[in-house]
Amino acid sequence: MAYRSAVPALDEAAFRELLDERGVLRPGARVSPPRDRAFSVFAQRPNAVLEIAALKQQAARFFGAKLGWTVDKDYRGDTPDTDAARIVVATDDGTTSGTRIVFGRPADGADVAAAEEAERTQGTSGMALLAQRCPTLWLVVVDSADDRVALTIAAIFANTMLGPIVAADGKEIFGVRTARLKLEGRATPYR
Repeated sequence: MAYRSAVPALDEAAFRELLDERGVLRPGARVSPPRDRAFSVFAQRPNAVLEIAALKQQAARFFGAKLGWTVDKDYRGDTPDTDAARIVVATDDGTTSGTRIVFGRPADGADVAAAEEAERTQGTSGMALLAQRCPTLWLVVVDSADDRVALTIAAIFANTMLGPIVAADGKEIFGVRTARLKLEGRATPYR
């Protein structure tokens, strides 16, 4: 599959125009990428609030990474159903660094069906049931089939938000452990 940015001409200035003065996505702003251009990370959170302190802690502790975003957010008094951020990540070992746009929104029936189909395709069970219990979905835009930056961000989100990840091609659903193995260049825990 040839990959292209899901939101092509969305540079930093254009992205900032989509946000209000608190750094939260303006109502009606459309930046949600299609699922086939993003890792889909299911989240047990009831809304699209990003808890940057928790994400930073998980990134450092479990992935040897520094994580941040390009626009500060102020959620005081508001718990949005949708939001977007440009996430910045850099690993301590220097193998992964870059920025990707993430978009959070309520998970819907098509998202759960995609998780179930991925599970059927790979012949496993359990992760789609977890996806069913997650009311929110975060889409992490991918730039290529082997996008380590997007996979790292998806793994950090899944680790923090306690949900599974569906690959952009829709053929795989996996958890944090498998994401870590992929980042290490191993497809399986068995050597």
